[in-house]
Amino acid sequence: MRLRRALPVLLAALGSGSCGWHAGLGAPAGASTVGIDVFTADRNILERDLEPRLNANMTRAFVDLLDVPLENPRRADLVIRGEILEYRRRAGTRNKDNDLLETGVLIVAAARLVDRRTGAIVVPTKQARIWSGYALDGETAVQQEDGARERALQYIAQTLILDLFRPVEENAAPPEELETSSEAARRGSA
Repeated sequence: MRLRRALPVLLAALGSGSCGWHAGLGAPAGASTVGIDVFTADRNILERDLEPRLNANMTRAFVDLLDVPLENPRRADLVIRGEILEYRRRAGTRNKDNDLLETGVLIVAAARLVDRRTGAIVVPTKQARIWSGYALDGETAVQQEDGARERALQYIAQTLILDLFRPVEENAAPPEELETSSEAARRGSA
């Protein structure tokens, strides 16, 4: 008897676990597909292969967070275009023998959402930046830096996707009204 009652709950749990998880964010009105152009890098950045790594992370974040079909950027309604603006290594912390103990990398990137059909900017440029640190604790510095770089690129991709597709609140008060109401609240509490 217990098994008969538990079976529907178990089947529902198994069924819900098999479908992918999405944040459910959608594209702005009038667009049904989105493409991701290959990011460019500032010409002063000498680090190799950042652009394809960021594009892979952008695609992964897009698929995980959006409920919109991903399309070739040449055919998509909207296109994400961006650039890696900065890549730096931190000098780090050293011990009394001048051995490097911890350091990190800084990555800064920017992206905007463009209507491919008209060339109009749908969402202006958003920027993401992060220092990703790592300790040198037995693994080689190259492996540690690769891990820090990958964590930074994941963070930047997720941040840019969320910022570019943040839902616009239709019923939000204009900024002037918000400022006026906050001033009134301050006057009332004074």
